[in-house]
Amino acid sequence: MGVTLGLALVLGACGDGNSGSGDGGAGGGAKSAVIAIAADPLEYINPLNENGSPGIQIAQAMFAPLVATDPGTGKTVNVLADSVTPDKTSQTWTIKLKPGNTFQNGQKLTAKDYVDSWNLTAQGSTAWKNNGFFSKVEGYEALNPPTPDGATPKPTSVKALSGLKQLDDLTFSVKLKVPFSQFGLTLQYLGLAPLPEEVRKDPDAYKRKPIGNGPFKLDGTWNPGDDIKLVKWDGYKGPNAPEADALTYRFISNADTAYNEFLAGTVDFVDVPSTKIQSFKTDAPDQWVTSESSGANYLTLPAWDARYKNPKLRHAFSMAIDRKSLSNLVGLATPASGLIAPDISGYRENACKYCDFDAAKAKTLLQEAGGFSGAVNISYSTTSATGQVFAEAIGNMLRQNLGLEVKYTGKQGSEITELADTRKLDGLRFSGWGHDYPSIEDYLTPMFKSSGDANFSGYTNPALDQILAKGDAEPDQDKAIKLYQQAEDIALEDMPLIPLYAKQNAYLHSAKIEPRVSKYTGVQALYSTFQ
Repeated sequence: MGVTLGLALVLGACGDGNSGSGDGGAGGGAKSAVIAIAADPLEYINPLNENGSPGIQIAQAMFAPLVATDPGTGKTVNVLADSVTPDKTSQTWTIKLKPGNTFQNGQKLTAKDYVDSWNLTAQGSTAWKNNGFFSKVEGYEALNPPTPDGATPKPTSVKALSGLKQLDDLTFSVKLKVPFSQFGLTLQYLGLAPLPEEVRKDPDAYKRKPIGNGPFKLDGTWNPGDDIKLVKWDGYKGPNAPEADALTYRFISNADTAYNEFLAGTVDFVDVPSTKIQSFKTDAPDQWVTSESSGANYLTLPAWDARYKNPKLRHAFSMAIDRKSLSNLVGLATPASGLIAPDISGYRENACKYCDFDAAKAKTLLQEAGGFSGAVNISYSTTSATGQVFAEAIGNMLRQNLGLEVKYTGKQGSEITELADTRKLDGLRFSGWGHDYPSIEDYLTPMFKSSGDANFSGYTNPALDQILAKGDAEPDQDKAIKLYQQAEDIALEDMPLIPLYAKQNAYLHSAKIEPRVSKYTGVQALYSTFQ
């Protein structure tokens, strides 16, 4: 889920969009647009094997969820689901699909497509990124035997989750290992999208020619490095269909370059990079929108490296960081004081006891931890125009306030992720998270549960796992939040991730489009209206 940063954003302010760059290079069509994504090109398109922001953006266009958050009311509404019904304990959920939906190849969409797609993802040997989502479903362990840290599980004789059952052509049930009152909210996550039968039989053959069930389909062939060109699919019957007839997603690895492409009129929508925070309003007057982010940004410490295991050392690192100065450098950012985004129910303003800048206390904690051996390495993404700048800012604080030796390693973001996933990354890296569904639980389970599918640091604590389980089983939402806050307290005490800042996001859009802006679902170019 949202490993890089999720897309749920809350409106802050916007320009009026009355002037701009004309057709913006979107092919000249009245209802077509070019959306820039400042990231390395995707290697494949498969929502079940994707939890980063770039891939999720493509999935939002090509695949449809079971349920979604209504942009006008914030309530959960059905998309492909006709009903989602828990039993009295919230342990067994029955999902009934709306009739008449198909995939883009004409295949009828049935309950079997969900059951088989979810079982395929739940098999550890498939090694798909959203495997961890199914850890709450009965029978998960049989498909995911104990495996050395960082290794891929071997194929098992069991191929299906015992808790997943097809009841009829349009109905299936999910029995969880324990009650989970948040489960209905999780069904809006696109990592649960179904794949048609022909794709399930040979996923690799379709990883670059996906067959979706959403409002857009691939227009022609696609290979990594190419623009992803999509056209409206007339078979989509879900609510809130986008207005565009065609969309082009252009991957530009350098964020400054993507920004300049917008100013040159070749793209219609782009994120504003941190390097342009001070100038974007004058660079593109009346063509900007800003938003409060539901994302949180962290410095990640490796649990697999014994040098970082002492919590006091982690606390020392945290208290050596001047978050106010860092936030000023980032721009449109505010210092973090916890692990949860500020707009989520259950957020506490000063949850973190070790997030105040105090160089003297940090030195004392480092001494109590026995010091640090060797140099601290900070890895940063060369894709980001400011990656090295932010890494050096953190490094200078650790050097000046703790007397540590610091070095820096710049790599492509995907390479850093691969090294971390295989427990081969040396030292610290940056990470971020944004919720896939609006619950405090979604900031805790993925990153801090032992089996979490976005457990960036390789962290594990059975006590935290137990508290999360109690929160999951509590049907009273207020009581559940209290339990989740206890889990956050444990994670803050262990501090495998050091909270850094929450950031406003800024975007530029051409005069021909108005992105959809909602305090519930954020700023979305996909749902733009056309002038």
